[in-house]
Amino acid sequence: MATVVAYGLLAAAAVALRPPDGAPRWLRPLAVATTAALVLPLALSFSRGTWIATALAAFAVIVLTGVARAVRVLLVLTAVSVVLVGGLGVGSELVAQRLTSITQVTDAPDRSVTDRYTMWSAAASMWREEPVHGVGLKGFPTHRDGHASIGLSSGSDTAGAGRAFQRQPLLSPHNMYLLILSEQGLIGATAFIGSWGAILLGSLRRLRERRGAADCGLAAVALMIWQTVDFLYADIGGPSTVLTGVVLGLAAWWALAPAAPDGAKTA
Repeated sequence: MATVVAYGLLAAAAVALRPPDGAPRWLRPLAVATTAALVLPLALSFSRGTWIATALAAFAVIVLTGVARAVRVLLVLTAVSVVLVGGLGVGSELVAQRLTSITQVTDAPDRSVTDRYTMWSAAASMWREEPVHGVGLKGFPTHRDGHASIGLSSGSDTAGAGRAFQRQPLLSPHNMYLLILSEQGLIGATAFIGSWGAILLGSLRRLRERRGAADCGLAAVALMIWQTVDFLYADIGGPSTVLTGVVLGLAAWWALAPAAPDGAKTA
């Protein structure tokens, strides 16, 4: 759900910053209101990776629209965050704990942080053992215990949002790049990072070329940046996989669509 909220927030923010050509006047105020409304559920998702990816993607997209506007928007977002989390006390203590735990590795670290860094080390160890082709597709769970330290727990405790307490096995390193590197080696990682980077760079290039007539290009760039950063803390899996495919398709369409003739209206 954190992924869905982040996608919605960034799409709404992109429309608020640069509405499509010919859009009705009420679209921008609605997009601004939607962006502000989604800040609270994003904060209460307690997903550290989603927070980081959303913050970086939003900052990058705001800067793309101009430095002066970036300063104004950042001031507004800071004020909204202070009111929702600080002033109203909406989950402020838990939010602070989650933020602190991002870098708290040596001094009483959060168990989930310890497990994640341990799995990252295990993935890197698998790659060093099989650098070219990796240990094979879906091979991480099989080779995990042979490469992880004894500090790795047997699973992750999950509960809440209508779900009973359960223990989820740790079957991936929660890092898409390390997952591909460990299972498919340099061959898979080069293909994945190369194609992903080409789409992102192509999206940015076309956005800069189109300027004011960007339409949904700003949203495509925002979502692509978010996904690129989020893959540092997550990997493909679950219902959000469908949305990931939609984001990739949108960004690829924007980056690779042929240029329209001069004077023609583009999508």
